[in-house]
Amino acid sequence: MKNIPKLLSVVCLALFFLSCQKDHTGISDGSNVINYDTAATNFFNSTQITDTTMKRAINDLVVQLKKDSLWNKFLAIYPMVGGTASSTKWNLKDPRDLDAAYRISWNGTPVFKATGVTCSTINDWGNTHLVDSLLSYDNTSISFYSETSNQIAGYDIGCSNGIYPFNIMAIYEDFSKDVVNTLFNAYGSTQYQPSKTTGLFVNSSKNGKVVRYDNGVSVADYGGPYDAYTNQAITIGKIIDDDHMGQRECALATIGQGLTAAEVQTFYDIVQSFQTTLGRQK
Repeated sequence: MKNIPKLLSVVCLALFFLSCQKDHTGISDGSNVINYDTAATNFFNSTQITDTTMKRAINDLVVQLKKDSLWNKFLAIYPMVGGTASSTKWNLKDPRDLDAAYRISWNGTPVFKATGVTCSTINDWGNTHLVDSLLSYDNTSISFYSETSNQIAGYDIGCSNGIYPFNIMAIYEDFSKDVVNTLFNAYGSTQYQPSKTTGLFVNSSKNGKVVRYDNGVSVADYGGPYDAYTNQAITIGKIIDDDHMGQRECALATIGQGLTAAEVQTFYDIVQSFQTTLGRQK
C-alpha cells in the first residue's frame, strides 16, 4: 500500500510525457523537432520532396506568409524546388495534380536545376492553367524571381502580346521590339530597362493603378487598368503569341491579388529568406 502513491506518480508522469509528445508531432532533425504546417505537408506529399533543407524552406515560407496575412492573397505559388519537371510543377496553395489546381504543365525541354527552371527556346514554357478572367482587373499581381543576370528584352510571365488587354511581364523590356510591361493594358510612357535582372519582380494592379516593383521597390507606375480579359492562361517562361523570351531562370512565381507597396516589401523579405535557406538568394 505504501508504494501506491509512488506508482500513481509514475503513471501520471508517463501520461504527461505522452500527452506532450502528441502535442508536438513532427519530424526529428538532429536535436530539434519540426512542426510542419499542414499546407507544407500537403506539398511535400505531392512533390515527394524529402530533403530537410527544402522542407524547412517551404515550411518557413508558408508560415511567414500566413503570419503576415499574405497567404490568402495568392491563388498560385510555385516555389520551383527539386530540380525536375515533376517537382517544379506544383502549386503550393493547392498541390493536387489537376489543371483545376493550377499545377504547371511543362512544354518543350526547359532546363531544370536545383536553382530553378529556365525556358531557353520558343518551345519551352509552363502552362499554369490559371486564366486571367479568374482575376480582378483592379486587384491582381504576378511575380517572377529571376536567378539570371542578362539584358534580353523578353517576356517572363503573362498571357498574350496580341490579345487585348495585355497581361505580360518582361523584366527587361524594349519598346522598339514591342516588348513591354503591362497588366490589364496599363502602360508606362517610357521603356524600362533595369540594371539588375535578378531577384523578385512584381506587377501589381491595386487601387486604380498598376505598379512595377523590383526587389521590393516601386520603379514604375503604369496608370489605370482596364476592365477586360484575354481569357487565356498565364504562362511562365514564354507567352503564347510572342517569341521574345527573357530566358531567365525562375526560382519562384506567383499569381494572386493586388499588393500594396508595404505588402510587396514584406513579400520580398519573405521570399529572400526562402531563397537564402535554399542557397539561391540574389
